[in-house]
Amino acid sequence: MKKLKVILALLLVVLIAVAAIFATGVLDIRKRTNEVDPKSGNYATSTVYTDFYQMQTSVQLPLMKTDFENIFFTMTKQGEVVFYQVIGESGAVPMTEAGSYEVTATCSAQPLTATIHYIEQDGHTFGCGLFTNLMQQDVLFYDYAFFKVTDMFEKYTTTGGVNYHNRGAKLLLIDTDSSRFYSDEKVYSEAFVLNEDHTTSVFLSNDQRAVGMDAREKSDYKMFTDDILNQNDASNVLFFSSRYYVEYAEGGKVDIFTSGGSGTNIDNVRYVMDVDGLYFWNYEGDTYFFRKDTSTPEQGDFFTLSAYNQASKEVRPVNMFSGKLETDYVVRGQYIFSKKTGLVMNVLTGDSYNLPYTAFGLTFTADLFDISENGRYCAVRGIADNNKVGCGVMDLATGTMVAYKDDVFANIANMNVLDNGTVILSVAEGENAAVYYQLVAVIPNTAAQNAAEAVSE
Repeated sequence: MKKLKVILALLLVVLIAVAAIFATGVLDIRKRTNEVDPKSGNYATSTVYTDFYQMQTSVQLPLMKTDFENIFFTMTKQGEVVFYQVIGESGAVPMTEAGSYEVTATCSAQPLTATIHYIEQDGHTFGCGLFTNLMQQDVLFYDYAFFKVTDMFEKYTTTGGVNYHNRGAKLLLIDTDSSRFYSDEKVYSEAFVLNEDHTTSVFLSNDQRAVGMDAREKSDYKMFTDDILNQNDASNVLFFSSRYYVEYAEGGKVDIFTSGGSGTNIDNVRYVMDVDGLYFWNYEGDTYFFRKDTSTPEQGDFFTLSAYNQASKEVRPVNMFSGKLETDYVVRGQYIFSKKTGLVMNVLTGDSYNLPYTAFGLTFTADLFDISENGRYCAVRGIADNNKVGCGVMDLATGTMVAYKDDVFANIANMNVLDNGTVILSVAEGENAAVYYQLVAVIPNTAAQNAAEAVSE
């Protein structure tokens, strides 16, 4: 019994959801405690959205990730930025930015200008800004561009021997797809060196870059994602590019490229060909990536996790998965999650877990997933019994889950899980609502300890 009480105390992990909106506009999250399901060993499913801790903070607009684990930002469509830090019982607290400046980058011969708001922590920098043609109406080819400023690749050196990191330069990345405005999963199709005086120059050559039917240079020429930025620890950097650069060429082929040297793309060399999805991981001398398996099409869809060794120039298979990567799985950090089976696997170590979907009832189909960087806590959203939307949090160290079912979870915009088990949800006021509410409640260690002491008494 004592052990059960300890487990209950440890499972006070936050799950945030929308509550009623009163005339004041305040959202209320009430305290709730679930009973243990003796058959599954998991917390029994709640049929209401109310959480078991009082709401700490509400923030209009979704919180989006920065490069720092517990710091987030909101951005309006006018480019106004506010940074928030998640601090203990105080929830998401607005923080003062380190500064701001204007920067201009030329894309397809069009100068795009944005005001960069930035923060600094432990010698690292994160900044963001927004361009729209409502702000700059003389731009013809672009209507939207999200600017991200981050640290320059430390060991990257140009073919001329220049190390921009040593010169104090930053890396400026631009995503031009407005459908990803509130998403944490951006794909940056433009990359620039941001000098200390805030001037810019193209990062990696644009030689042989084709122009698309929209009169813009094609956005699949050099692609970076947030997940792969920290994977580049060599003098040359890896990035994604399409197979060909002309409109009539075969589509759907993506390769990992490495900067420098010479090759089909003049300044870049294909490192790994036929990559499935924009993911790779450098680990113990190998580069891990996904590749669609076409050896037995009669048996259905499969893809492999493979590893390329730079020294031997050989590719070896590591794991095989059934289904399609883009529709049946979610990749977060170094973890892959199967929506159908609930499998969570660390692609580098092979460690795997299965989410106990019985916590939601007889059936559950997942569509959203996030996991903490340390790999201990994860959150999942999907359709549970009776077509109710379910949302749950699991402690992988204990194998137990807290689960809730309520249709308000259908309006989640962003979901983030921190290393201490805090779950942060951005939830819309209603379906297709123009306004989102960021609800943040934090159970710090002190609160968990107090709860444990109360249970023991």
